[in-house]
Formats: sequence, structure tokens, C-alpha cells
Amino acid sequence: MASGTIIESVKDAIAVASTIMESAEKEILWLLPPAMLVFGAQYGLDEKSKMLIEKGGRVRGVTAISGTYRDIVRKHLEIGEDVRHVDQYRGAFMLVADKRESISSLNVSIEDLSLDDRVVAFWTDDSSYAEYLIATFEDAWKEAVDAKKRFQEL
Repeated sequence: MASGTIIESVKDAIAVASTIMESAEKEILWLLPPAMLVFGAQYGLDEKSKMLIEKGGRVRGVTAISGTYRDIVRKHLEIGEDVRHVDQYRGAFMLVADKRESISSLNVSIEDLSLDDRVVAFWTDDSSYAEYLIATFEDAWKEAVDAKKRFQEL
């Protein structure tokens, strides 16, 4: 079992994600409910992605894109992230940086998410656990459709 730390609130999960993103040098992968993209923007996570991309890094993400969240996804595309849409979002979230450091949770209610909500997330710098998450992300990536195509459908 990978060693790490349990994170217990949305606010703390975003703070940990911020630290992970700051440490990234090559790639960030994320699978997030769209509401967390809004919170992430409030904490400057999109700026951290932009800085990584400007240094030659890559950021790929999967989320559920609806009319409500179209603008936040468009902002991620404008900074150079590669984003895809998945219809059947199942409440998991993950963020992995450079195949080594990650935060993840398997059961997040995406309805009425707030910063003070309780969440059980797991942070680790165990590369074996990161590989597991990456395999899960790649499966979601293959099933998802390009965000621009989704915009045309809306």
C-alpha cells in the first residue's frame, strides 16, 4: 500500500493540488468534476497550468462539459490545456504530476460542491500509485471526446 496523507476537505484538496502543480516539470493529468475547475481557478491553478505549458510542459484533463461550465473549460483550452468531455462522470477525481505525485478520491458528490465540503482524498508521492491513476486516466481519456466537439453539441 502506498504511503501518503488523507485530505479531508475540498479546500485542503485544492491547496494540495496547487502544491503538486507547482512541483510539476513535464506533465499534469487531471480528471475533475467541473465545479472543482471553478474552485481551482479561484486558487490560481489555471495559472500554474499556464506556467507549466509555457515552459514546454503538457496538461491534459477530462471533465463533464455542460453549458454551465463551458466558459471555465474554454479558459483551460485558451491557456493550452488539452481537455476532453466525458458524459458519464462518476464522481472520482485525480491529479497526477510527472508520474510521481498525486491526489485522488473515488467518491466525490459533484452536486452543490462547496469549498468547506468534506471529502476523503489521498495524497502520495508514490510512483506506483501514480502509475495506477495514470492507467485509469488513460482509459477515461480514450472514452472521452474533444472539448471543441462537445462545444458544437451544446
